[in-house]
Amino acid sequence: MSESTVYFCGMATTVFITTSLVVAAVRWFHMCRPYDKHASHYYPGRPSVVMAYLSSLALIPYALHPESLDAWYLTQMFFLPFTLLGFSLLLFSYFGDFIQWKNWKWPLVAVGAPIVLALVAALVMAVWPGEQLGVTVNPVLADCLLYIPGFISTIICFIIMTIVRLLARSVNEDNFSNPEDFPVVLARRWTLLIFINLFLCWTAILLGDQQIMAVIMFLFSVSSVIFIISALHPHRTGPIELGEEAEEAVPEEETAPKREVSSKKRLEILSSIHLVVVEQQAYLEPHLTIQDVADRCGYSRSYIAGIIKSEYGGFFDYINNLRLMHVTYYLQHHPGSTVQEAAEAAGFNSRQAYYTVKARLEQQRSSVQA
Repeated sequence: MSESTVYFCGMATTVFITTSLVVAAVRWFHMCRPYDKHASHYYPGRPSVVMAYLSSLALIPYALHPESLDAWYLTQMFFLPFTLLGFSLLLFSYFGDFIQWKNWKWPLVAVGAPIVLALVAALVMAVWPGEQLGVTVNPVLADCLLYIPGFISTIICFIIMTIVRLLARSVNEDNFSNPEDFPVVLARRWTLLIFINLFLCWTAILLGDQQIMAVIMFLFSVSSVIFIISALHPHRTGPIELGEEAEEAVPEEETAPKREVSSKKRLEILSSIHLVVVEQQAYLEPHLTIQDVADRCGYSRSYIAGIIKSEYGGFFDYINNLRLMHVTYYLQHHPGSTVQEAAEAAGFNSRQAYYTVKARLEQQRSSVQA
């Protein structure tokens, strides 16, 4: 390896380690107020993210001695099985409430433990070369320890990315009154970023070129900056009390028996829904959920959901049709106000949410008329 190549690889590794440490520090110490008072809800998985980025310190031997074959093997171990495992943990830590993290935790730990041990062994060999320890590593065994865990972690990462993207595509908006209450855009953005990084990892390992790996380290540094910028402001919304308790909650409609509702009972429930949503103007609350309405009405969520679905087409449509009418009313009675002000007064999270909902409901009406 030429002197210029050694310098380039060492510099790239140093930049990657430094960027990772800065990202870890920002993730740990920076939290927006007042969300910092409920960090576990608004910044889920924060310790896991910090530890993942701090693990870049394992690459110090390669930053100091890029010409060492043991240090190069350590770098390959870090970027193939270990980093892909980190990507999986990243998705789990943020979307764990939605993808049943507890069901996946122990299988992931069982797969991850050997990968961590293999990385530690590679680190020991990089710090104390095999010649000094009197140990000779079989090249075939070394490749097996690299590619087999790498292949397994890739499959796991693909599965989790697929689950998150399917969830983002098919999230039941009828549970929410605002399209922004589930971070769909963030889910798609992060899975795309991870897919690109996954491709870069395999490219670097299969080509086995240290200069290409150095370039990829620079790209990883850039993606880390993009990640921390996107994660600075919390993307989770909704009442804080539904944070950790919601994980343990079992949807009421899963346990409640399915019973027919009499006409009299149906009218009572409809009247109660109208009282809560329209007369008490619950629809103006930005993060109103169907569970909130059920709790205030005093009926089972399954009853409330079924009746709203049959009478109004669904919770999302019902609430947002009321909000759209409120925006029109607000603009008529406040001529100097902006659409942003009217949208927020009507219960939309933002002006963009207002336009998104308006376009969706107008499209539904057009399709029905057609």
